[in-house]
Amino acid sequence: MKIATRTALMYALITAGILFVFAYVLYFVSEKNRNDEFNDRLGYKIIWRAEFIFDANIDGNRIKKLHERNKKMLNEADISVYNSKKQLIFTDIKPSSKNPYYLEHLIQTRKDKITWQRGTRQYMAFRYEFNGDNFYIIGSAVDVTGLAHIKEFRNDIIVVYIISVLVIFVIGFLFSYYTLKPLKDIIVQIRDISEHNLHKRLVVPKAKDEIYELTETFNSTFNRLEKSFSNHRQFVTTISHEFRTPLSTLIAELELAKELNVTLDDYKISINNALQDATHASQLSSALLDFARASYDASQISFTDLRLDEILADAKVDLLQKNQDYRIGIHYMDNMADKDESNYDFYGNPYLLQIAFLNLMENACKYSADRNCRVEIEVHGNTLEIRFIDQGIGIDEEDRDKIFDLFYRGVNKHYEKGNGIGLSIVKRIIEMHHGTILLTSIPGEGSIFQIRFVSDK
Repeated sequence: MKIATRTALMYALITAGILFVFAYVLYFVSEKNRNDEFNDRLGYKIIWRAEFIFDANIDGNRIKKLHERNKKMLNEADISVYNSKKQLIFTDIKPSSKNPYYLEHLIQTRKDKITWQRGTRQYMAFRYEFNGDNFYIIGSAVDVTGLAHIKEFRNDIIVVYIISVLVIFVIGFLFSYYTLKPLKDIIVQIRDISEHNLHKRLVVPKAKDEIYELTETFNSTFNRLEKSFSNHRQFVTTISHEFRTPLSTLIAELELAKELNVTLDDYKISINNALQDATHASQLSSALLDFARASYDASQISFTDLRLDEILADAKVDLLQKNQDYRIGIHYMDNMADKDESNYDFYGNPYLLQIAFLNLMENACKYSADRNCRVEIEVHGNTLEIRFIDQGIGIDEEDRDKIFDLFYRGVNKHYEKGNGIGLSIVKRIIEMHHGTILLTSIPGEGSIFQIRFVSDK
């Protein structure tokens, strides 16, 4: 069952219950008012008949004839008169078998009058005093007109009730359909989005309501999915493109060695060339794996408490183990290390941060003639700043805006070999840790990569 139909049905059932209670109370009150009004009229008619019998002193048969004639026109009350000894002295009709019971009840309770009802006929009994003697009169009648009106009123209520429930269901269905129509539109739009057109987004409504929040949530999810698919496609394309050259070269070198090499020196040269190609492929694969890790959703990466200066030291040790010609110095610019070591506390992923710092150190040493990198760490309030400084070849102005793009290499590609992945990895890792990275460079004088992290403490 559709939500709109289910909602309309529930709304109609609840409203039908409320209307039923209202209609029942209305009918109950109307019936009580009719009954009370008829009892008043019945009492008046019984008293009038009693006065006519006792005061007019007319013969009983004559009274019965007059009563039968008036009864056909006016729906007169039928009465039975009892003396103080509970003996029947006058009656219009055959007395009810229950009359003695109610007469005894009237005498014992010493009430002025009592009323009861059997079927459609209403009864009233009261004490009547005449010439110092007590008489008891029981009268009864059928409220023909009142019952007809209340029956018609009941039928009208039933008809109006059924029509009202149907109208409420239709209105509830239309209201539910109108309310849920934006959800149906969202479903239709989502069905049109697949892995082939993840760039499409849901139309955001103008009203800032729950539908707006749902649409924004879906669009945010699609953004992450598109980014994930894009990274996946880019990673696959990169592997197929970047690995083709070193692997092709490696295969060609081995084939040439197999067919042309004769002497031991020839084989050594071929092995060295093949080893260089294999090393390049290994470095490329490591860089691509690091890039893939840096492209993960931050919510899927484990973060822990750490010290940034210790991560810098670990990155320095790893780099110097790879290349002993490099010189790296880490300098505390504010002397905070001796005052409060907690200033360098941070919440992040140590492995990824170490990769980022190692790449920046390696670039500084690689593109500097003196193979030197100066690292400065400084704290300003709740901002922690790390600067990687070199006196190398620098970066041209036209390359600075693209230097963090994947596989982009500027004029430095003529200075040192590389694959154009390192700085892309660095930027993604820094952004994953909610930091910023800035570049200042003068060609021929050197570069400064400046990283800023804002602490929450």
